[in-house]
Amino acid sequence: MKKRILMLIVLVLVAAIVALPASAAAKSVLITEVQTGGLISAGEEFVEIQNTSADDIDISGWTLYYKSATGTTWSKKATVATGTLGAGKFWVLASNLVGNTSYSSGLSQTGGNIQIRDKQAVVVDQFGWGTGNASLGKPASPSDPGQSMYRIYDLDLIKMQNTDDNFVDFDLTTSPTAGSTPKVDAVEDDTEATTYPALELSELLPDPASPLTDTTDEYIEIYNPTANIVDLSGWKLRDESGDEYLIKNLQIDPLEHLAIYVTDSKITLNNTGDSVVLIDPNGKVVDETANYGNAEVGLSWIKIATQWQWAETSTPGGINSTVYIEPIISPSAAVKSVKKAAAKKAAAKVSAKTTTGKATKAKVGSASGAKNSDGTGIDSQQSQSQGAKWWSWLLVSLGIATIGYGIYEYRTEIILYIKKLKGYFGARPKVG
Repeated sequence: MKKRILMLIVLVLVAAIVALPASAAAKSVLITEVQTGGLISAGEEFVEIQNTSADDIDISGWTLYYKSATGTTWSKKATVATGTLGAGKFWVLASNLVGNTSYSSGLSQTGGNIQIRDKQAVVVDQFGWGTGNASLGKPASPSDPGQSMYRIYDLDLIKMQNTDDNFVDFDLTTSPTAGSTPKVDAVEDDTEATTYPALELSELLPDPASPLTDTTDEYIEIYNPTANIVDLSGWKLRDESGDEYLIKNLQIDPLEHLAIYVTDSKITLNNTGDSVVLIDPNGKVVDETANYGNAEVGLSWIKIATQWQWAETSTPGGINSTVYIEPIISPSAAVKSVKKAAAKKAAAKVSAKTTTGKATKAKVGSASGAKNSDGTGIDSQQSQSQGAKWWSWLLVSLGIATIGYGIYEYRTEIILYIKKLKGYFGARPKVG
């Protein structure tokens, strides 16, 4: 019995030791470049892998698998019959091109997914592009014919970049380098000296109203105030939580707005408050939004001149709306407004009474003046009486107009107050 247990332990240890190379390979062999079609033929494809470790790796029996962008099953594209991948070396699986292992073409240019598996069918590395649904992190930007998607090479660390996010780790090039280290353009060394235009952030939609959803319809809008087309490649968007979107293969026309939706940026705006910064390729923050606090459902956070405010109409890709939300009057403020309106009304009545009294006195004065024996001054007194009469009516008219304007101006508050009084008296118990 003891011998059987001992034998079982030995077998487990042996199995673990055999499995170690595969585990090491999974961490050191990477997909480093993919071309889905050439300039001459759409069938010119290749998938490049590299051994980034310091040891040689036997890749005999390793396989390349492919799955369409929205597919649910993987299909085998190629098998390495026999081969050793030296330390730091590349292996190319190709269709209609020179490579180490050949396969039949069929990679979609708009989006897809591939896997490299070892001979135990363990996935060593995985890559998705375009509309692919099985990428590591976000899918890489898809390439045009003649371009390739290549893994960024870190010149300082002298190694391939690997953050387990295909979008971050891969870029596009018009000079594919199957079987060798990707070429780094000299322009990249002059990035710090480049001056970029002062683009602006112009609108956010943090909490779309149903049937729109946060996962598909949120957006961040950029505005180009210049007279030139601006290439946005290398620009970044970042929110307060640190979620970041590196823009690739996009441009914005002069005096145009560009809305970038959450389905592309993967930046989900927080409904309890958030802000966004726009960063140029030099790493400089070019513009930032104000924090909107608690998001208003269905309303967009827009910039008019230098002020950020809520707007009732969202305008992705267009000129911002100038329709703003009116402040909501609290119940206490409404009562104060009603009292203020009532006070104005009472004051207007007092003014009207005073004016009427003055007009009456004027009439009495005119009548007494008519009793003069010599008759002198009667026309003058009548004229004054007539003028006082018209003046009285003018003041009365102005008083009525003032009352009417006060009622119109505070009509909402008066209605609210009347409803409140009705509710109060309606709730009192009837006597008898």
